[in-house]
Amino acid sequence: MNAKKWLIILILLSIIGIGTIGGINYLIDPLWNFPHKFSYNSVQSGFNERQQKTNYINFRNIDKQDGLLLGSSRATNINQTDFANMNIFNYASNSMHPYEYKGYIDFFKSKKKKKLKYIIIGADFYHISKPLDVKFENPEFYITKTEGFGYKYKMLFSIDGLKKSLKNIRNFYKGGKVYYDRNNIKYAIRVSEKERFERYTKNLKRHTESFMSPKYEYNTNLTPIYKSLKNDNPKSKIIIFTSPITADLLVSIIKNGDKLKEYKEWLKSLINIFGEVHQFMDINSITTNLQNYPDDDHYYSNIATLLANKIAGHSNADIPNDFGAILNKSNIDSYLEHFEKKLNAYSNPLELIN
Repeated sequence: MNAKKWLIILILLSIIGIGTIGGINYLIDPLWNFPHKFSYNSVQSGFNERQQKTNYINFRNIDKQDGLLLGSSRATNINQTDFANMNIFNYASNSMHPYEYKGYIDFFKSKKKKKLKYIIIGADFYHISKPLDVKFENPEFYITKTEGFGYKYKMLFSIDGLKKSLKNIRNFYKGGKVYYDRNNIKYAIRVSEKERFERYTKNLKRHTESFMSPKYEYNTNLTPIYKSLKNDNPKSKIIIFTSPITADLLVSIIKNGDKLKEYKEWLKSLINIFGEVHQFMDINSITTNLQNYPDDDHYYSNIATLLANKIAGHSNADIPNDFGAILNKSNIDSYLEHFEKKLNAYSNPLELIN
């Protein structure tokens, strides 16, 4: 066989190879650049939530959405359709910090023809600590990518994208432990008691120690960020809720990290800025039941449903009376007085597991 025939074969094989990569990446679409959905791409790995959700917004019609949800991985578990009578897009992402909110809100608004009616924010107590080890890029990084010329077509021929596509296909056959569907809804299967305890023990210590570390520094930028957010969105209803981490973690942080003063100031600051707070980060019947959690701070989807229904004012008989108090200037002092009594009566979780 002469050189010309070898060259033709090589070219044909290259075309077939590139076409196969592009075809698989298009069908499975791990970066959420296209709207199609079918069985084999129904179990999606959330490997880069910021980019995936930004792509989703950029390449699809989101005019029916009248609000968005921002927050950390704790908020990603919330089914956006559980906010009854509200059309919310869940833009929450792993380890999202308040300084990121403005970029994503502005991007979301730029893609809508209608006004943004709701902005729902999951407030985490760890935000009072100045972020040290930032793992993710600023919003502009992901937005610039998705708006880049030919971005979604270039990504069709990505080898890394092919690896993600093949992983999603395996997830379809074997079942994913944590995954998204094609409608931006996240699912997490219930873990075994052994795995739950291992996660709980490891992360309870780690999360508590982050508040005890010599590197801990109070985040003085938090209040200005929230005030700016409110001023930038005067026509949007901003709804603040606190994440229902386990009571064990909350008590451990406050007692071992000596953070009761900061906890009180944090809640009062949120109220002073936004008027009210939906308070779930408490010692209540949900947060004291460790079976509601796969670890020390992430709640299961059934708890997320209760939270979303409570915020939306949707009647749900499964919502306990002590889950989700609305705090404002008139009741915050009496609430904190009652909370402190519960705190004093609660055993130190870190001492119990050591």
